[in-house]
Amino acid sequence: STAPLLEAVEYRDMNFSNRFAQQSKYRGPPTPDIEEAWQELLKLNPVSIPEDKIELLGRSPRWNWQRFQMSENGPSEGSYVAGIEVFHQLHCLNLVRQFTWLDHYTTPPQGLTGSAVETRMHVDHCLETLRIILMCNADVTPFLMEQDQSFAVGGRADFNAYHRCKDWGKIVEWMDENSFSSSTSHSSHGQ
Repeated sequence: STAPLLEAVEYRDMNFSNRFAQQSKYRGPPTPDIEEAWQELLKLNPVSIPEDKIELLGRSPRWNWQRFQMSENGPSEGSYVAGIEVFHQLHCLNLVRQFTWLDHYTTPPQGLTGSAVETRMHVDHCLETLRIILMCNADVTPFLMEQDQSFAVGGRADFNAYHRCKDWGKIVEWMDENSFSSSTSHSSHGQ
């Protein structure tokens, strides 16, 4: 499999800041600042996959994939419309977060406005998406246990573990340079 974004992937070593009570601009009940922080993570505009690369993604060009129409300063006509999985996964994580705080919203967030059955299906789809990617990536980084007799097990997990991560800034930079606005992405369907 090949992904157009692989050219931008660089790695960096970092310690996570993830204790149970750790402050984060992404944690807590919904506030305008928290909602804005999550929205900044979501780069949902599509990218272009050239016709000659579709089979490298394990897909057949004979399928009815959505294609871009020619547009000024946009993708080439006939190239395929694609999203990048990490942004779908972040959308899913955000949706589950919003679902857990649903009673804190005056109106339901986008994606949670359907019937109870539709909302549950969307949340379940997102939970399954996150399960699949967690098992696919299977982070095997050890985390240590700190001695702490105030815990029933005699210690607490140090989730501030050291990791080698893809450089998020480089991924965002690539998306900013290579994605297309919604207005250029509406397209015709396959052949």
